[in-house]
Amino acid sequence: MILDYQANSLTTVEEIQSGCWRIISSVNDDLFGAELLLEVWAPALDIRVARLDIKRDDLGQNLPFVEQTEKLVGVRVGPGMTKIVRSLIGGEGGSNRISELVLESMEMLINAITVPELRKANQAGGKTFRASSDGPKIFLNDRVIGAEAAMVMAENPRLKDSCVAFRDE
Repeated sequence: MILDYQANSLTTVEEIQSGCWRIISSVNDDLFGAELLLEVWAPALDIRVARLDIKRDDLGQNLPFVEQTEKLVGVRVGPGMTKIVRSLIGGEGGSNRISELVLESMEMLINAITVPELRKANQAGGKTFRASSDGPKIFLNDRVIGAEAAMVMAENPRLKDSCVAFRDE
């Protein structure tokens, strides 16, 4: 017996206006197809709009959970999001498949916000590291970035308080 199974997933993140991002994640396979739309607003990075459209569910396991995505409104993208999403949507009596789709969307937003800032800091404020230099240094891969670039990264909502180097205290 030959089993033919195909799965595709796609997540896009776009900034629709200053401080507002739209994340669209879709998953399609031979048994299941769904599209999730999240709108997230800064500075808190909280979810303001959450919609789930199940296009195909041949096993009938995920249809009751469309309404549960409304519980995501108000959830913040950041520390603790995995536990919150899995408790609201996944686990027993929930859908782990949909909770993983939500988490993938949130993680892609984090990447969309963080990666450009790290690239900018590395290119604009970076200089090749010399071990013999004096003064404070912040290491980013093989580069040393200046204080201004470090402040830009420290103001990033995803990085704030995530590392002792960026703590307010």
